Amino acid sequence: MTIPSSSRGKRSGAIRSSTASSSLTVLVMSGDGERRSDWAEYFGGLGLQTMRCAGPQATTCALSLNRRCPLHEEADFIIYDQESVTPELDSQVRHLPPEAPIAYARSERDARGRQFPVATDIFSGRRPER
Repeated sequence: MTIPSSSRGKRSGAIRSSTASSSLTVLVMSGDGERRSDWAEYFGGLGLQTMRCAGPQATTCALSLNRRCPLHEEADFIIYDQESVTPELDSQVRHLPPEAPIAYARSERDARGRQFPVATDIFSGRRPER
């Protein structure tokens, strides 16, 4: 089922990077603003909807309050910048696993200097069939 971005983003205040209609949404989390933006643009270029999160160092995180993350609930796939994942955040994510698959990634640069993610660890979420 495709949920229009206009209704999905209202609950969480997520920053949507792409406007094209897509049935898949990727959540990009990085404390590094340039990396977060580049990764979101990378996924947007693949035709995916994207949401961005600056992580717990930049804002209050539902996971640190032992609550489910509203952005996790809206995502079909989640990618975390491994440099932004603290041991506490890793523990919280694994304690309250999202329903969507999650990947930790490192960043590499293309020939133009834009960053893109390379997965280093992936674990399956509990996303039910839609």
